[in-house]
Amino acid sequence: MKTGKVPPEILKKSVYTFLGVKRSEVIVHSGFGEDCCVIDFGDHVAVASSDPITGADTEGGYFSVFVACNDVAACGAKPIGILITLLLPEGSSESMLLKIMESIDRACREIGIEVLGGHTEVTPAVTKPVISATAIGMTRKDSFVTSAGAKPGDDIIVTKYIGLEGTAILALDFEKFLREKLPEETVKKAQSLVKNISVIEDGLIASTIGVSAMHDITEGGLLGAIYEITEASGVGAEVYADRIPILPETQAICQVFEIDPLALISSGSMLICTRKGQEVVRALNERSIPASIIGRVIPKGRFLLKSGEKIPIIPPERDELYIAIEKGKHYVKK
Repeated sequence: MKTGKVPPEILKKSVYTFLGVKRSEVIVHSGFGEDCCVIDFGDHVAVASSDPITGADTEGGYFSVFVACNDVAACGAKPIGILITLLLPEGSSESMLLKIMESIDRACREIGIEVLGGHTEVTPAVTKPVISATAIGMTRKDSFVTSAGAKPGDDIIVTKYIGLEGTAILALDFEKFLREKLPEETVKKAQSLVKNISVIEDGLIASTIGVSAMHDITEGGLLGAIYEITEASGVGAEVYADRIPILPETQAICQVFEIDPLALISSGSMLICTRKGQEVVRALNERSIPASIIGRVIPKGRFLLKSGEKIPIIPPERDELYIAIEKGKHYVKK
């Protein structure tokens, strides 16, 4: 297998068939396209999600908090805390640990959550820091959202712009290289996108209006998220390429690395399916959150409509970030 998410067909065969005993307290179980579990606590439910950060160097701790909390918000739940597992390579300095924890603390303070616990270890099993965050949130039992509720006729909304996280990671980790290829202002703007990777407010606002399904657009980018939410819901989708919001900085960096922005990791963007598309967009815009209706849910089939063509949407083999990192390391060695 290649770097990145395990392919869907392997997950279904070698992961999702080995999940222990299903508990009656669990309302939403582990499954393809579902990033969170939901546990019954009477009038309220607990929502939990876990994610690792392996592709970012400069702001890995900061990213790890938001990536996990974004998944919880995609269920319409408010995050209350995280547990962190931090694996450091042998020979790591205390200053490295301090830098990671300071960035985790900064992200937690911005969201207003607590580090509830976790584990920190130095191990020869890794060659760079690996940060895994498990976020826990709460909401009322009658108001949680899943990835599996999309219905034909729903509008498909994307908040903010796709590729925000991938753009920021590449601009931060390959700053010197990109400054040789792009204007300094473009690189600076791309780096500043690290401040826009939260979709917590996006999810909480949308869920109060009424949505069928939501999904945080992460690894695999927009194409991966469309595939996952439609697979989980048993429906299809039509996406209009000319309506997909992409920042000039993302376009520029993707051109340098020769990668597809539609398959680039996109924390900071929420995918929302709803019958109330215009109302949800208006509510988000009123809170200064850009949002665009980019397509609609259909009974079956997944298609990108581009320049008069109807292109089938398939899950990316791996996120374009990893391809860019490999190219970046090669360019730097030259």
